[in-house]
Amino acid sequence: MATVTITTNIDQVFKNMASSFELLKDKEYFLRPLAVETIPNMKERIHKDGHATDNTPIGTYSNGYMRVREENKRGKDTKIIVSLTRKLENDWAVLATNTGYGIGFNNPINKDKAKWVEENKSKIIFNLSEAEKKYISERIQELVNGAINS
Repeated sequence: MATVTITTNIDQVFKNMASSFELLKDKEYFLRPLAVETIPNMKERIHKDGHATDNTPIGTYSNGYMRVREENKRGKDTKIIVSLTRKLENDWAVLATNTGYGIGFNNPINKDKAKWVEENKSKIIFNLSEAEKKYISERIQELVNGAINS
């Protein structure tokens, strides 16, 4: 009778899979980079393009406020970009939470400014837009693939 011997690397495959799953649970691998990469997208939408979360313009500055902006050398464009001194837009930060990471402001005054603008303009501005959600979804897929293929 002939015998057949089969050798596999199934143990190593299972170890690699377990390692991949552990990596996917690591908030440093997964959640923190997503938050770090999302901040520039939000800053561009809000503080450059002047768009709310729904991608509509936040509004326009009044003539009186435009004088303040011109005195602060912020140009003559009347679209609201929620930026005069740049303190708010430069305070975006990745903040640790109990379950991972989020995006917010280090200085509570800037958080209050953001809330005031949303209330004053009756717009949601500082939440993720559909484009930002799409970017995050695509990056999640890349990170999952990277973990599985490592």
